[in-house]
Amino acid sequence: MAQVNNLSQGNLSDIFRRLRALEFSTNQNHMSISRGNLTVMDGGSINIENGGLNVTGSATISGTLVASGDIDMAGSFTATGDVNLNGPTAIAGVTTVTGQFTVTGPTALNGTTTVAGDTTVTGVLAVNGAMKTTSTLSVEGVTTLKNDLNVTTGKVKAGGMTIDPGLFGGSVQFSAGGYLSGTASGPQITGPAGNSFVFTRSGKAGLQAAAIDLIGAVEVQGALKVTSPGTVTGVTPNVYMDSAGNLRKIN
Repeated sequence: MAQVNNLSQGNLSDIFRRLRALEFSTNQNHMSISRGNLTVMDGGSINIENGGLNVTGSATISGTLVASGDIDMAGSFTATGDVNLNGPTAIAGVTTVTGQFTVTGPTALNGTTTVAGDTTVTGVLAVNGAMKTTSTLSVEGVTTLKNDLNVTTGKVKAGGMTIDPGLFGGSVQFSAGGYLSGTASGPQITGPAGNSFVFTRSGKAGLQAAAIDLIGAVEVQGALKVTSPGTVTGVTPNVYMDSAGNLRKIN
């Protein structure tokens, strides 16, 4: 049976019913925007209390993002612009820097630090603790040592000269040959061929060579003694040698 619309009755009650349903409805709990956008303007804001904001797509922020609480990120973070960290920053994981890294303030490295690439220091490098290098150390500028230089193993080379702590108790070897050494008997100078010596022994200075050339005047203030003299005949004697081997001039 078809419904009969009684025109003598008004429809205000139905209108009031619809208004009450609209007043008490909570459509915002299941609201979606499939086309267009939601604009908050003229000082308005969106407040989330005891809830959350879930973004499964992308979020674009063209203004300033102010966060006064904690930011917990579980995914990757990419910043193509400047990043300013004005407060304390703690990095507990692996950190890789592939571009330029500039530090203008004090930097404290309290743990183990490994530098695998080239490092350039243009300012003063102050090291208060022990410093160790297991490879070659190249110093191209002037080097000033204000304390002792201890060489426990190896040699010290300066141009063609070599300081060898292990040769004859410590020696200075020259590029043209020969060396100055500190033997157990005393200091000794050895010629390039190894057969000429100037040495000190038992409080005496000695010369050992096949021949000795003295250029210039030689002044002897003490006795001149020959331990193994040779002999000659047929000349007028002008030098006298006593039984102890001391030489005297005959007037």
